[in-house]
Amino acid sequence: MELNDLALLMIPLPIIITWFLLDLVRKLSIKFRIFAVPNERSSHDSIIPATGGVALCISWIILIIIYSIFVEQNIELELYYYILAGVLISIVGFYDDLNELPSFVKLLLQVFIFFIISLGENSLINSFHGVLGIYELSQIQSILFSLFVFVVIVNAINLVDGIDGLSASLTLFFLIITSYFYFESNYYYNYLVLSFCLSLSVFLFFNYSVKKKIFLGDTGSLGLGLCIAVLSLGYLNTDHPTYNLFPINPSLFVVLMLAYPLLDVIRVFIIRIYNGKSFMMADRNHIHHKLIDIGLSHKNAVLIIILSQLLLLVFNVTIINELNLHFQILINAFIITTLLLILYRIPNK
Repeated sequence: MELNDLALLMIPLPIIITWFLLDLVRKLSIKFRIFAVPNERSSHDSIIPATGGVALCISWIILIIIYSIFVEQNIELELYYYILAGVLISIVGFYDDLNELPSFVKLLLQVFIFFIISLGENSLINSFHGVLGIYELSQIQSILFSLFVFVVIVNAINLVDGIDGLSASLTLFFLIITSYFYFESNYYYNYLVLSFCLSLSVFLFFNYSVKKKIFLGDTGSLGLGLCIAVLSLGYLNTDHPTYNLFPINPSLFVVLMLAYPLLDVIRVFIIRIYNGKSFMMADRNHIHHKLIDIGLSHKNAVLIIILSQLLLLVFNVTIINELNLHFQILINAFIITTLLLILYRIPNK
């Protein structure tokens, strides 16, 4: 049996493994009373098990191990760095779910995890890709900018995890779109990316279920943020196998793929600072909260956000992709500013 045939036979595995682990972890969460308790900021009104991220983390590690044994025996060392980083950030998230770590401590731990990631090949941003006329970065510039991007993405995905399915759907959107580049480049992560997509789909079934409902918790949202951050850093490295496959400028592509979490977090931080509050103080000013407050269901709010990101990406790839990079950026800024002005007129609940 050829390697590709074996890999395809392994496609049901992520569904089976993730389903089993989510069901098990949910029961343990109920037994040990590890719940998300509703408060004034919550979009739910009952206690819900908050350990879905634990199941996802374990399932992904199992899938990577199986993949490394049966599909890609000559697996690269960088993947083990990513496994270690994933385990560490999941531990940080799980502890935070139980005891609420101070923000500064979480930030320091994320910096430590970043330096583990940076040990991997092609894992640092080494170019601005022409944005502001800047291309190649020095080593110190590469490390500092990569660290900044890593921390921003990890925390952006964590902070937008405020309604059912949003962080998981944003990650699924990112993985589905970018999986094309892995398959085109015949990169050895292609089946892993597909497995992660199937695993996330199982989680979304549980997350939207009435009887089996479970949340990601910080364990999951930080883990998903790590996954997207690692992939983004790789995509912005000019030596990465997928680099020449992007339909538009790589920097613009990654920003568009993460348009909602980046935009929402920047917007919320500005509002908090303007109102004289700590930018880390949680509230209900997120865009997804506004969509819920005007009467949309969680599913419909998530659908609107994902479709908006997709339409913006398609617009850039098919209509304005031949324009000057900075003109493309200006057009996107105009579109986003217009949307923000519309949202501004929606009152808080």
